[in-house]
Amino acid sequence: MRHGRALLQPRRVLPVSFDARVLLVGVGGLGSPAARVLARSGVRRLTVLDDDVVDVSNLHRQILYDDADVGHDKAERAAAKLRAEGADVAVVRDRLVPDNALRLFRDHDLVLEGADNFATKFLAADASALSGVPVVQAGAVRWSGWALATDPGRSACMRCVFEDIPRDRVETCAEAGVIGPVVGVLGALEAALALRLLGGDASAAGELWSYRGLEGSLRASRVRRRPGCPACEGAIRELSWERYAPPDCAL
Repeated sequence: MRHGRALLQPRRVLPVSFDARVLLVGVGGLGSPAARVLARSGVRRLTVLDDDVVDVSNLHRQILYDDADVGHDKAERAAAKLRAEGADVAVVRDRLVPDNALRLFRDHDLVLEGADNFATKFLAADASALSGVPVVQAGAVRWSGWALATDPGRSACMRCVFEDIPRDRVETCAEAGVIGPVVGVLGALEAALALRLLGGDASAAGELWSYRGLEGSLRASRVRRRPGCPACEGAIRELSWERYAPPDCAL
């Protein structure tokens, strides 16, 4: 039985197959391991959203791809690999932008964001708040990173933790580097949080996981909703292009 071991959980029985529709925003360093874990865990209805092509520099950390995929569309190649795992995969060769975010969120039951820039991460957080669709998010640079699950209206969101897109220049991942195992750990954490939400574990929402690879530390903390958070308190009422800065980091 393909998912038999998944049933042997001490806390609850995990369904063998989820009927939920999950949107994957980006299938790079974070999205690749997350997507593969979800597909192999019985999540069957996936939508892959990505407008990039596979580059040879991606291969050390983006585990859905190999040398034969270089130069080809990430979304199409990722979909082919996930279909081989038994998933029903739709492809959207695009990126998440203010014009399509709410429609894409509302067409799905959960969103897993693995984008490579601050603008898209905050856009996903705001789209989650406006649509009411839960989102799992993560970020990584060098040897460290974080993962957070949000159930809008019930838990803290990314803006409760990071407030807004940094306006001062920050070091990009292209400059600082990102380690393959780090995004692997965080992508798997994203998938675990997503599976918990899909399985009805409301306690997953509001959990912030922090990982430091050099120290070998993994810590979970519960994040409270921040007073004055514009997403949680409804101050953000629309998704405008002016609110989101251009991408500045490539995981």
